[in-house]
Amino acid sequence: MIAMISFQNTASRIIASLFILANSIAAQTVEPRKLIGTINEESSWSADAKTIAFDSIRSGKLNMYPWRIDTCELKRITTTEANDFTPEWSPAGKEIAFVSDRTGHNEIFIIDLTGGMPRQVTKNNSDAIHPHWSPDGRQIIYCSARDNPNQASAPEGEVYEIYTIKPVGTDVKQITHDKGINTYPSFSPEGGQILFRKVLGEKNSEVFVMNGDGSSMRNLTNDPAFDGWPRWSPDGKRIVFGSNRENKTDYEIYIMNADGNSMQRLRKSGQQRNQKVWPTKHAKACLSRFL
Repeated sequence: MIAMISFQNTASRIIASLFILANSIAAQTVEPRKLIGTINEESSWSADAKTIAFDSIRSGKLNMYPWRIDTCELKRITTTEANDFTPEWSPAGKEIAFVSDRTGHNEIFIIDLTGGMPRQVTKNNSDAIHPHWSPDGRQIIYCSARDNPNQASAPEGEVYEIYTIKPVGTDVKQITHDKGINTYPSFSPEGGQILFRKVLGEKNSEVFVMNGDGSSMRNLTNDPAFDGWPRWSPDGKRIVFGSNRENKTDYEIYIMNADGNSMQRLRKSGQQRNQKVWPTKHAKACLSRFL
């Protein structure tokens, strides 16, 4: 089962809804189950697959909301006037890493779900985005323009490199060094590989994998269309990603083996976007009321 965000254009606004692909991924086309409506952006499963954290602009600014799917309990956990977004659960399920612009630019913070104020992890004076925890919770991988601080946050031609950092904000290590656009990094379930999106040339977005130290970088998708927003399956054997390779106006969901073979489309059309996020193996029991 895979959580996803679907965008629908209307005459007055764009509505982004949180869905889950709840049927067998062995099928070539699966039907989604709608969980949350209104304006939602990115989502992340808790380790026990009982809660989905997502960001939403329902309050006027992007804030984060864990949603307990078996009880439908919804709780807002950030309340500043800044934008807080891209939540990522820690492996232990007690903390959420996220991005906030409360300092004037995007930095990574961590909030303890048992209480207390968020603490700042990165202090770059430039964008730090797309955080993801290592399986043991000892590192956070992210991408940053820290070595190119005069750039804006997203336009074409940007330079984003991939880094790791300890959750306490120390021991920063640069993983990529090619002065390109390297975004959406995530550790494999066993921690030895890193999956990420890389832009080749000016516009060709591809899904890449590399070793944890940045070596043996490999292009898994190798297609002139857009391929991005990749995530591992819980067992590390498959990868889910978004692509417009069959319909240039819509982003659809695809799955492939970890080596890039046996690719197939899961969701046909419907303007799907980023965050195709797999939960743990326990998800089916927790989501049974929606199946």
